[in-house]
Amino acid sequence: MMKHMTMLVAPASQMMRAFIRFATLTLLTVGSLSATASSQAQTRGSVQIINLMPSFWKFWANAKDMSAPQQLERWQSLYIRPNETVFHDLILPCVRHLGPTALEEEYFPALPGYVGGMRMLESSLPQTIAHTRVKFQKSFPDMAWHGNIYLMASAGCFNGRSQKIDGQESLLLGLDDIVGLHETDLPPLLEHELFHRYHHAFFAYEPDHNEQMWVRLWAEGMATYVSQNLSPSASYMDTMWMTDKKIADLDAGASTLAASFLRSFDSTNQTDADHYFLQDVSSDPRIPGHTGYYLGMRVAKLLNRHYSLATMAHWSRFEAEAHIREALQQIAAERPR
Repeated sequence: MMKHMTMLVAPASQMMRAFIRFATLTLLTVGSLSATASSQAQTRGSVQIINLMPSFWKFWANAKDMSAPQQLERWQSLYIRPNETVFHDLILPCVRHLGPTALEEEYFPALPGYVGGMRMLESSLPQTIAHTRVKFQKSFPDMAWHGNIYLMASAGCFNGRSQKIDGQESLLLGLDDIVGLHETDLPPLLEHELFHRYHHAFFAYEPDHNEQMWVRLWAEGMATYVSQNLSPSASYMDTMWMTDKKIADLDAGASTLAASFLRSFDSTNQTDADHYFLQDVSSDPRIPGHTGYYLGMRVAKLLNRHYSLATMAHWSRFEAEAHIREALQQIAAERPR
């Protein structure tokens, strides 16, 4: 799962209650994938691209000159409800972004600056996806994922995301967040998410479950490291959404950060997950945002000295755990730079 765009929102509990009230009203008739999405499906071999953007454009054409409360009503009726099966499964992971306060105060005011780039992405992404899949298959020829790739507006919740939608392992691409994050080199993003789908067959990581911290570290670290290997000319910003300076700072403090992570190695506490993986700016000043991605990448890089990417990708949880702990211990033992 890729980086989340930070938006100013009301307290999470309030947002959860508001959004679930809305979801309860709009999802009473959830069934198969909406007709809007189904009519936009395009087959790409064993993978289906499902385009939710036509319903988004209908919303925007109708609501762009309206007040924020009116835009919220049109957003729900013209975009969310026609794609209710998809958003039913995004209620919990995207509650902070899909709540009324975030939409009205942050997202809708920002949309005019996104729509041009979103239109270009909608046109170009299918070809980029096809080319990236061919390249990925060459590195991982046993890739057996058969699923859906959704092109959609995520309200800033994600640029790329891997999770089950209507019971099927899926890949979701938030065109608005991609534009908002100024991402122009998209293969690393796609490679990261494709690896999650590939890796799931061997290491069944579920990002919305209370997974142990080391499980999150390995899943995200491997996906990050694979994208760096498949796109070696890509910048750290392309593969990790981090500046060169932030990487240098993390390198300098890696031993301390690894030692800290080891103390939370088996934790399933959501606060720990927030600090290391989910918050752009961690609420713990000792842990820079997304440090878990960095440490996971360092662990994968260290283990790649002795094992191939394919071998590491095929490890079960039982096989991977001891290797990951040992690699973190090696990083923790490094002399601070």
